Amino acid sequence: MTQCPNNTDLTHKALKDTNAMAWTQQLVPTGALRVCINLGNALLAQLEPTSQQPQGISVELAQALARQLGVELQIQLVHTAKESVAAVAQQMADIGFFAIDPARAKDIAFTQAYLHIDACYVVHKQSGLQTVQDIDHANNRIVVGLGSAYDLFLSRDIQQAELVRAASTQEVMSVFRAKGYEVAAGLQHAMSEEVKHDPQLQILSPPFMAIAQAMGCHPSDSDEVKAGLQDFLNQQKPAIANSIDRNALRGVRPA
Repeated sequence: MTQCPNNTDLTHKALKDTNAMAWTQQLVPTGALRVCINLGNALLAQLEPTSQQPQGISVELAQALARQLGVELQIQLVHTAKESVAAVAQQMADIGFFAIDPARAKDIAFTQAYLHIDACYVVHKQSGLQTVQDIDHANNRIVVGLGSAYDLFLSRDIQQAELVRAASTQEVMSVFRAKGYEVAAGLQHAMSEEVKHDPQLQILSPPFMAIAQAMGCHPSDSDEVKAGLQDFLNQQKPAIANSIDRNALRGVRPA
């Protein structure tokens, strides 16, 4: 015999549907989900070589959220974390994907982390620098991407070495090579590729930080919006783990 739902079940379902509709309307005031995608972190987003359409974990999450909300997806592409923060802070985008950092907290309300990315130092083999502890000395210059998560972290953590800021994360290695600097900082996956093609370089172990990646919205968004985004990410954990494995991303692990 099929059991009919009782009035209490129906009331709870109706309330849940109403709450979902309310936070959806609050998150997407234009009727479309505007998502800022940062191509500066190629681990999470990049352009497909043939179609030149964005792809990657953050793009997949944006598509999944738009489907769940039943709204159109509008993707805004930028090339630096600084641009992505500005887009959400100025409410030109509804959400973005960010490294969690206290320096961004006034502009972005973060979810909990959905994955972690290791960041490492690269040095010249003949430099004599062998451990992470060798780096923070007055005669060392560390090249970082301006406004990146590891730039923000090292700005607080480094006491003696000098930070040299390349205009973007993509330009770190070219600046490092062109100027003969002692150290380059970057994501382990990208740095592993650089070392693979240059036998004069080496990565120092262990990573100097694990970057917590989150989804973020405007701080003025309601608690319902923030809770809704967190619930969505919790549901997406299997898909996130699958995407990491499918793309063989080194130094990346689910939260």
